[in-house]
Amino acid sequence: MIDRNNKAFREYKYEKISKEEDTEGRPQWDKQNGFIFIRDLITAKGRSKKRKLIITSVIVAVAVALVIAAVILLSTGSKEENKVTPSTAAAALTLDDFLYGKFQPKSFNATWTSGEDLIYRDAEGHVVLFDIKNNSTKILINSSDNILLSAFEFQLSADGLFLIVAYNYQKLYRHSYLAQYAIIDLSTGEKTDLISGNQPAQLVVWAPIGNALVFIAENNIFYRRSVKDENAIAITNTVGYVSNGVPDWVNEEEVFSSNSALWFSPDGKRLAYGRFNDTSVPLMIIPVYGEPGKLTSQYPRANVIKYPKCGTTNPTVSLHYVNLTNPTIEYNLEAPVHFRSEVILSAVEWATGDVITAIWMNRVQNQALIMSYDTSTNPATSTTIKNLASADGWLELFTPPIFSKDGSKFVLILSQDQGGNSGYRHLVMFNTVENAQDQPLTKGKYVVTDILAWDHENNLIYYLANTESDSAVQHLYSVSPDTKNASCLTCSLKSKHDPAKLCSYNTAVFSKNASYFVHTCAGPDVPQVSLFSKNGKEIISWNRNDELAEYLKGRDVPVIKKMSFAIADGFEANVMLRLPPNMDMSGQTKYPMLVNVYGGPDTYQVIDKFVLDWGSYLASNKSIIYATIDGRGSGLKGDKILFSSYRRLGTIEIIDQVNVTRLIQKALSYVDSSRTAIWGWSYGGYASGMALATDSEGIFKCGISIAPVTDWALYDSIYTERFMGLPTVEDNLEGYEEAQLLKKFDGLRDKEYFLIHGTHDDNVHYQQSMLWAKVLEHHDILFRQLSYPDEDHSLGSVRPHLYHSLENFLDECFVGNNV
Repeated sequence: MIDRNNKAFREYKYEKISKEEDTEGRPQWDKQNGFIFIRDLITAKGRSKKRKLIITSVIVAVAVALVIAAVILLSTGSKEENKVTPSTAAAALTLDDFLYGKFQPKSFNATWTSGEDLIYRDAEGHVVLFDIKNNSTKILINSSDNILLSAFEFQLSADGLFLIVAYNYQKLYRHSYLAQYAIIDLSTGEKTDLISGNQPAQLVVWAPIGNALVFIAENNIFYRRSVKDENAIAITNTVGYVSNGVPDWVNEEEVFSSNSALWFSPDGKRLAYGRFNDTSVPLMIIPVYGEPGKLTSQYPRANVIKYPKCGTTNPTVSLHYVNLTNPTIEYNLEAPVHFRSEVILSAVEWATGDVITAIWMNRVQNQALIMSYDTSTNPATSTTIKNLASADGWLELFTPPIFSKDGSKFVLILSQDQGGNSGYRHLVMFNTVENAQDQPLTKGKYVVTDILAWDHENNLIYYLANTESDSAVQHLYSVSPDTKNASCLTCSLKSKHDPAKLCSYNTAVFSKNASYFVHTCAGPDVPQVSLFSKNGKEIISWNRNDELAEYLKGRDVPVIKKMSFAIADGFEANVMLRLPPNMDMSGQTKYPMLVNVYGGPDTYQVIDKFVLDWGSYLASNKSIIYATIDGRGSGLKGDKILFSSYRRLGTIEIIDQVNVTRLIQKALSYVDSSRTAIWGWSYGGYASGMALATDSEGIFKCGISIAPVTDWALYDSIYTERFMGLPTVEDNLEGYEEAQLLKKFDGLRDKEYFLIHGTHDDNVHYQQSMLWAKVLEHHDILFRQLSYPDEDHSLGSVRPHLYHSLENFLDECFVGNNV
């Protein structure tokens, strides 16, 4: 095993993200301090294959970890006499630890370029190529090169001769951006602009063979046969609200979780792409107030987004391809006839150089057709591989299939009955012939969470899954399609910091030919990253996070307590508490509790992943019990509990937050039932508001909603209709009306409530909070409100003010001295 202790392998450093930086932006490099990760700390929709309304990679609580938190007074009585502090305050987690990312573990900082090579930036700022097989590194760009001052992305051509560098990042939406691109000839160091005049592009992708490439500018696709051929051929030439190869807002956000909707064939001879026509989609107008004191801000301007809300016109989606020997001739791949007017294109993948597979879904996403197209004929010959439907819930088919070497078979994750009409998501193998019998490769009352790779040499499929005994763990497995025998590659792995602890939460990223994989022991101990060969042998310890592990030895970190409580319909709710260290467990001392809720369908918070966030800080430094609850509607525990909220959002998942909080208060004598609060962001903001509104027993003293949905008819169509159907009398208008927070105003009459929203939120529109505020004001219900001009959903540049404001509110809630 090789330990990365030489200079070439030194780790990135994480530094404080200033309020001027875009927290949803791209990574930047600081020559003195190392790599600064600028992440969307709210979202991470990223998506781990889970559909979330707003939050994806990391949940809202992680966002809080890197922002200002302040002194929260915890007991009734005077503000000075009733502070609760940990018994060893000097060793508690501190505010500066979070401001400077002290407890942000370092993650895998490289990208696979082939089966054996990785590209990354070392601690000196060089862009390097690491050859795993030969254990050697090669500098591709020296750190002194000025292009690296604003560079954030590097792509190596398939032949290894050229490097594309993206720089000057300009955010568009969650995953999309504009950037300038330079092409570097690695043999000479010569740089050329990708586009004449150095105009920005939306996307650049190398072909899988040689150094041909495509790029997208102004929503149209252009092709260059090689770097040396500077003639860019226009593949598309549309105008108006039409996007080619890049998804529109709603498809980027809710379907692809990416800025790309184009696919090269494996041999590089064909290119498929999606087209998204938003001409008939209604416009959402978002005001921009501008910079204070500037004459240019005399009048607000408006940003407009084509944003389909529930029941309104969706974008028209179509799938096309070109033969790159004559890329100006476009061919259409027909959508299923009975889906055509309301179709969603959910996944696309080439099976061979000629055959491409697409998954089409109906508008409300409870029916799907898996289609195969043979492009060697003109027009392409289509075959229906499988017709899928779900009577009790939605279909989750947003991950492209993975194919066998010859393209005759592929695997997907689909729900399979495990007895008693109880479905769990499992690996299923399909044959590409029409209506062939599918074959489940895994079975049991557990959930397969991701398909990672198909090792064609050994005919093994690698995947992630939890276990029947514990939904909070995640392990790496391989299974043979022939024997269906599965093996766990991580079940016996132990933490390198504490051998008494198993690696119970694992992730992996495989190289392009599945020869190697990057393994992250992601919890519960401090994360450790290693490179393994496919036979399970560790060959490189990439990053142990030793500095973080050593620092934590001298700190009072929260004690993790996991519990479960029986809830309705025979289910159990999973609970995780972060308890103050050195706390009095006798019940003589009462500790306030803050419940962090998300609650969206198919989401979860109670897992064995290492997390140090704002809740950890509050527990360590302020002696607040920080709780998360996974009740009905959450993922990882099968379809019955998952689909229990289907077509009735805002009901059972809210009831479980309220009732389980009450059960925690009764079960644990040290929880102060008179000082319990709830807070959440986006769906969590909706859930916290609904919890306060439906709490008739005073379980929660106060609550906070940040960027909440208040009326599902105002949110985007693809997300909401997946879980609720259509807002029509014929479908589920009654469900929409019952789910409106706007109608629950009376339940907040005697509650302390804080409503927060950014005015430039392109996801959950500021309109949601304005209508909610209007209802509360017209019914004379007092509440606190905070609006952030020109801030998006992440509130990235105002977090110090945001968290000082939250802190002030919680001071008053927990101390009881209302102003």
